[in-house]
Amino acid sequence: MGFLRKLFLSHWSTEFRCVRPAITIQNGHLKAVLDDEKENTFGIERLFKLFLVLSSYVFPGLYIRHLSGKFGLLPRKICLEIYVILKLITPIIIFKCNIEDSIFAIILISYLLLETLLYLLSIIFLSDIYSPPISKKRSYLMLVINYIEVCLGFAVLYKATGGVSDLVSNFDAVYFSFITATTIDYGHMAPIGHDAKALVIIHSMYNFIFIGLILSNFAFNITYKDGTYRVKANKDKPEMVDIEKQ
Repeated sequence: MGFLRKLFLSHWSTEFRCVRPAITIQNGHLKAVLDDEKENTFGIERLFKLFLVLSSYVFPGLYIRHLSGKFGLLPRKICLEIYVILKLITPIIIFKCNIEDSIFAIILISYLLLETLLYLLSIIFLSDIYSPPISKKRSYLMLVINYIEVCLGFAVLYKATGGVSDLVSNFDAVYFSFITATTIDYGHMAPIGHDAKALVIIHSMYNFIFIGLILSNFAFNITYKDGTYRVKANKDKPEMVDIEKQ
């Protein structure tokens, strides 16, 4: 047991970090957007940011953070990771049980995909009020898991709608979904009908958001082991900056 604790938790297993209740934090985010203390937003941007903050109240992620946070920061992080993994394997379970055509499966997958979409948009548009991630590399890994989750989720929807030509098996649906996400030519498979084409368009928008997140939030903010990071200078060559001196 001690080995497993050290394997998964490292030195975190001996620390307890108290955290504020997640719902209280989210209420603070809502107040920050309403008061607009940091940025002078207006119009569509302001309404969209309010929508993103309010949308978190209708998804389980916020309440999982709130309940698990009572036991400290580490349990909250671990419970969120478990929740993300459960979202990842949900499409696999649906395929294994052959219930992808059921209304329940379609609604469940659509609900989980919507939660993931709004979470990704929140990372982009609410970055001014959200706290920085505890680990940027962990955030990047979670983003990869979200990407796989989205592809598997859309695979369920493609199979359920039956709007893709020559899509016979579950693996065909997974293949078509990942090919759509990477914008590679489909080959002999192609969406037919308005429903399938609409799904492909929505799926492509998800991929666009993923690319934007990677480029804007992760690719240019890699922290290196020696305590330095690269910043874009006015020269052709990147400049090395010492964090401790800043």
